[in-house]
Amino acid sequence: MGDDSRFIFISRLLQIPIEEIDGAKTLIIRRGEKIFSQEISGEGNLILSSYFLPPKTEIFLPTYSDEINFDTENFDNCAIFEMFPFGKESTENFARLMKNYPATLFVMADVEDEDEDSPVGLDAIKKIFLKKNRDVLIFRDDEDILKVLHWHKPLAADIVDFLREEFQEMYTRVDEFYGDYEIFLSEQKIDGFLSASAKNKITDFSVVRGQNHIWMSYRAAALNFFFPAKSLIDFYRCTLYQTENSLAAMIWNVAADCAKLNEKLYKKFESLLKTPKKFQSLVNSGEMYSEHMYRVLIRPGGRFAEIDKVFFSICENFFKNDAREILFSELKAHYKDLKKILNDRTKIS
Repeated sequence: MGDDSRFIFISRLLQIPIEEIDGAKTLIIRRGEKIFSQEISGEGNLILSSYFLPPKTEIFLPTYSDEINFDTENFDNCAIFEMFPFGKESTENFARLMKNYPATLFVMADVEDEDEDSPVGLDAIKKIFLKKNRDVLIFRDDEDILKVLHWHKPLAADIVDFLREEFQEMYTRVDEFYGDYEIFLSEQKIDGFLSASAKNKITDFSVVRGQNHIWMSYRAAALNFFFPAKSLIDFYRCTLYQTENSLAAMIWNVAADCAKLNEKLYKKFESLLKTPKKFQSLVNSGEMYSEHMYRVLIRPGGRFAEIDKVFFSICENFFKNDAREILFSELKAHYKDLKKILNDRTKIS
């Protein structure tokens, strides 16, 4: 409620020009995923959304004509805005209208130069309101925006809300992990560590040239190609931490956590690459200077028939099953730790 300073407040909150705010329509402002978007509701209200709003915050601005009949019962708080000249009759009318509604904040918007000859200045009107036992807040710049939105709620309650929302988002990411991982793997088959190109880099003749043990040559190439497991680590980091400002990133050391995970993946992968008995024999190193001989050795019916396919199938199974379960186990462990932390402090169930 109040004068045009409420639209100045909204423009600064959403970081949009004040000209984009249609004061002729009832405005409903909600938290969204984009910087700014707007739409018209079925009731003809203008709905604005922006991620600049704090979590679980919705602002309702009635039109000037609707303000006098505004029903406050469905709202936690009410703010009445006023800018220079202060002490307007309209503000007093709103004050009388809201006299039985205790959760009312008077926001004095210091957004224009005061007239030195004005009988009622900012400090004077603030004192008058305070004497009438009214909550008053001065709105001067962008740093005061959150003060206006949070004035009614203790800081601890805001923190709990933030923790609850972060916890719920983490729960959703853990719950959707397997589906997201399947999509991730399908992308890797096209142009990633499970692609035909990846297989060629591990089983190509250049890998075994001059060597006398095909399997061990593959093994060295695979460990060097797959690790550090950048794609897996990036997937894990995006799933758990998402951004450097997320709750998980505030609790755990992201770099150390990812390094530990990479080591765990490496050890598991290395343990799976033991040479099968049928591929343990050595090759005459002279045979490994001819790609033709190499292809003869590994083709169906050859002494090392389809060794390349057997080796890469182990790699594929590692990423499809072992790596997936290691990642999920780490995510679930972090989720449980976070739940315990929040239960100890906020009683989140």
